[in-house]
This record gives sequence, structure tokens and C-alpha cells, in this order.
Amino acid sequence: MVRIKNRYIAVQIVPYTPTNTLRINDHTLSKCLLQNVEKYHGVYGLGLIENGFRVKYCNDRTKTAIIRCLHRGQKFISSVLPLITLIGDVRAKFRTLYIGATIIQCNKFIIKHQKQFLDKAMGQMASAKERQDLFKRVMEFDMDR
Repeated sequence: MVRIKNRYIAVQIVPYTPTNTLRINDHTLSKCLLQNVEKYHGVYGLGLIENGFRVKYCNDRTKTAIIRCLHRGQKFISSVLPLITLIGDVRAKFRTLYIGATIIQCNKFIIKHQKQFLDKAMGQMASAKERQDLFKRVMEFDMDR
């Protein structure tokens, strides 16, 4: 029996206009990625990646996402990411943060990245209630999709 190898790509979505939240969900993100893979790599590229492709995590507050794909299709997705300029109805670009073989390592990297984001954002908050609310929203890591 052959083991199916996955790759997990942690990306940051950088909008051209600064906003607090993006209002992008995992469905919009996956639809955008699949359309662009088909646009740049054709039906062959789309057929190669769509079997194991899934957006595992998308946080609109920190603008980070985790994309799962098969090992053989990782190059197709990572080559398309810098070319995307429109995600849904938002003008934005992708910044690849980390590519890993396990979701655990990608999870560790995202948590470390979100803690750095919190350090920057906590200095701008005035009250303790706002800080607690921000901490809950940023550190929520729900991948039960």
C-alpha cells in the first residue's frame, strides 16, 4: 500500500488597502486558487491538484490560511500564489510563510506567527477587554472543517 503524502502551505493574505478584517472564508479561497491553477496550468494542473486540495484553516483577523495539497501538486499551487491579485472581491496578494509535510509543524508555525501578530496589536489596544477579545479571536485555531 502506498502512503499519500500531503504538503501544507501556510500563507498570509496581504490586501492592497489596509483593513482589519478581510471577510474571506475557506470556500472563497479554495475557489480562487482552483480557478487560477486552471488559468495558468490548464486542465492538467487542475486535475493533478484537485483530488487532495483543501483549505484547512482561514483566519480573517490575522489574514493567515493553511492550504493542504498532495505532494505532487505542491509546485503547481506554490507557483500560482504570487500571481494572484484578486481574492473574491478583494484586491490582495499571497505571501508564502511556510511549507511543511505535517499539519502539526504548520500548526506550530502559525501559532508562533499569531503570537508575533498579537505582540504588535496589543500595543495599540487601550482597554483590557479589547485585548482579551482580540486574543480570543486571533488564537482561535479551529480546523474541524
